[in-house]
Amino acid sequence: MAALVFLACVGIIFGHAHGALKLASYYSDHMVLQRGPQQAVLWGNADTEGDTVTAQVIGQGSTATSKVQNGKWKLKLPAITNPGPFTVDVKSRDGHVTLHDVLFGDVWLCSGQSNMEFEMKKVMNTSTEIQKGVTLKTIRYMKTQWAKSNTPVEDLQIGQPWTVPTEATLKEFSAVCYLYAEYLQSHLNYPIGLIGSYWGGTPIEAWSPPEAIRSCPVVTHGTEPDCCPHAPQILWNAKIYALRAMTIYGAVWYQGETNADHTTEYDCQQKAMIREWRAQFHRESMGQTRADFPFGYVQLGAIDDKGYVGGFPALRWSQTANHGYSPNSDQHNVFMAVAMDLPDFTSPHGAIHPRYKQEVAQRLVMSALNVAYGHKGVKFQGPFPTKILTSSSGNSLTIEFDAGSAQLDIRNTHGFEICCSGGCNMFNNAVAAPITAHSQSSVTVDSSGCGSQHVQVVRYAWRTSPCHLLQCAVYDSITGLPAPTFYLTVPEGGGLIG
Repeated sequence: MAALVFLACVGIIFGHAHGALKLASYYSDHMVLQRGPQQAVLWGNADTEGDTVTAQVIGQGSTATSKVQNGKWKLKLPAITNPGPFTVDVKSRDGHVTLHDVLFGDVWLCSGQSNMEFEMKKVMNTSTEIQKGVTLKTIRYMKTQWAKSNTPVEDLQIGQPWTVPTEATLKEFSAVCYLYAEYLQSHLNYPIGLIGSYWGGTPIEAWSPPEAIRSCPVVTHGTEPDCCPHAPQILWNAKIYALRAMTIYGAVWYQGETNADHTTEYDCQQKAMIREWRAQFHRESMGQTRADFPFGYVQLGAIDDKGYVGGFPALRWSQTANHGYSPNSDQHNVFMAVAMDLPDFTSPHGAIHPRYKQEVAQRLVMSALNVAYGHKGVKFQGPFPTKILTSSSGNSLTIEFDAGSAQLDIRNTHGFEICCSGGCNMFNNAVAAPITAHSQSSVTVDSSGCGSQHVQVVRYAWRTSPCHLLQCAVYDSITGLPAPTFYLTVPEGGGLIG
C-alpha cells in the first residue's frame, strides 16, 4: 500500500510518466503555461545522451524537439494563445510523459515574507472569498516546499502541486497572490497561473542571487532565528533558482519588514535583486521570459498604533529607490501598491499581519494594468507633489500635486512635517506642519515651526503606522488611492521638485 501511495504522488507531480524521461518537478497536470506571444519552456532529465526529446501540445500545431545533453533537455513549445485545456505529450526513447488539463495564460511568481505567505483562510470575509475563489477554475496555483540550501538546487521541492481551486488548497494559499490573480483575470479574461514561493520572517538577501549580493553593501541581521532563514541566497538557491527556465509573465513581491533595520541598503538590494532575477529568468528561459519582465511590490504596511517614526518610513522610501513612486528612472517596468493606510491593529495574527489583503490586491492590479499590460487609461498612483511654494511671510508652504491636475480628497489635517535647516534626518522627529487650507490640487501647511530657519525638508506619513484605516490625510478623490510616503527637499524660495 505504501508503494502505491508513493507512485500515486509521483504521478501527481510529474504527470503520467513511463520510463526514465522526466519533466522538472513543477510541470504537472492542471498547470498553466505561459501564453503567446511568449513561448512556454519545458525541461527535464533523460538517461540517453544525445537522444531527441519531442513535445507536442495535442491539436496545436508542430512539435518541438531538444537533444539530451549531460542528462538534461530543454525546449520551447510553439506560442499558443488558445487557453485550452490541452494535453501535452513529451516523448523520447527513454519514455513518455503526458500532462493533462493544461491551460495557457499568464504565469506570475509571488514571493516575499509573511505578508505574502498570509493565507486566504485569514483574510477579512474569508468564507465569502474562498467560496468565490473555488468557482474560478481557470486560475491555477502551485506552491514550493519550505526548503533552504547553501548551494543552488536544480529541481524544486513541491509543497502544493498545480491544482484547480479547491477549498482545502485555496485556504492555505497566499491571499495577496490569489486575490491579485482574481481581480486581474476579470480584466484579461484568460487563465492565470500562480507560483507561490515565500517564507515568513526572511530578509531580501535570502532571496537574492550571489551576483546581487556582491553588488551591494554587506548587511548583518544578527543571530538567525530558528523559524526563518536569513543567510544570503539560501532561499534563492532552494526556492527560486530552479524556476528560472520556466517562462513567466511577471513577479509580485511583498517583503521588507525584516530589513527595516537596514533601510539605506535596501535601495541597492531591491534594485540588484530585480536586475538579477530578470537577467537570469530571461537567459534560462531561452529568451522567453522578458528581460524586463514586470515586477510589482507592496510597500510596507503599518504594524501598531504607537505613533513612532522607526525604520518603516525610510524602508518605504528605499523601496521606491528614493523617488516616492514606481515606476521611475531607477525602476523600469516596476509597479507598487501602497499599504501604509491599511492597518489592522487588532489582527488576531498580529498587527504586522493586517487582514485587508483585498485592498492590497486591488491596488496592485490597478498598477499592473497600466504598467505591466499597457492600459494607460488606468490611473494607478495616488497624488504626488510636483511643486512646493513658500509664502512671503515664511510661515506656510503650499504643496501642489500632480502638476496641478490632482483631484484631492483631504481626510484630515495631520501627517505633514517639516525639518528645519541643519536638523534633518529620516529617523528623528520633525516639526508638525498641519494642513491649514487646501484646493482641488494643493494643500497649504503651517511651516511657522521653523521660525526664521529655512524649511529644508517636507515629509508626509513619516511614521511606522501613520494613520488609521483609510484615514491618512491625502487621497485621490476619483480612485481613492492614497498619496504615498515622501521625504522631499524644499527648493530655496520654493519651486518645482526634482
